[in-house]
Amino acid sequence: MDTRQRSFIEQFDAMPTNLLLHRYKQGGLVPEAAAALLDVLESRGYTHEKADEQLRLAETAAIEKAVAKLEATEKARTRAVRLSVDPVLKRLRVLLWGIVAPVAMFFILLAIPLLGNFIVIEVASRLGCNLGENAVHPCFVLGHDMGSFVYGYLVDIFIVGAFNPFFSAELFVRFLHSLAGMLWMLGIAAIIVARRIRRHSLS
Repeated sequence: MDTRQRSFIEQFDAMPTNLLLHRYKQGGLVPEAAAALLDVLESRGYTHEKADEQLRLAETAAIEKAVAKLEATEKARTRAVRLSVDPVLKRLRVLLWGIVAPVAMFFILLAIPLLGNFIVIEVASRLGCNLGENAVHPCFVLGHDMGSFVYGYLVDIFIVGAFNPFFSAELFVRFLHSLAGMLWMLGIAAIIVARRIRRHSLS
């Protein structure tokens, strides 16, 4: 064994077996390096035939893995397409937005200074509340007397309007504790559960 082949053996001997097999598969080595590589593989229990068999098994496993990945991707794509065109899911999505959006938009607009003031005054007017500025008049909304809020909006629209985000948040909490709010949340929960059941049935 010459010095050059011994150098190749020392170099290959420091490499892991899977990397050696990969290098063996690539080929293109000079004769001394190819002989040294086979010597190292044989010392690790890989004869020429066994090395070839190991490479075939590795290639088969890689192909099977790639096929499985493609099948999984295609299955996920098919499922996504099926879910996107399902008419029941579309109707449930529209219904969900139809329930959530109006209530959410109302409380968001209510939280905006000045704009929220006019919303409160308009709602109070439609509920038949007394909008006189001479005194605080009872005005019941969701079972709570909002007369002082309405009076504050009428008397000092600019200063009180700055507190609209807090008033909106408080009113939203009261809404959630009311019968209407509970029915609203129950409707949202029912639609979400129905969507999950439908998605599961299409999977």
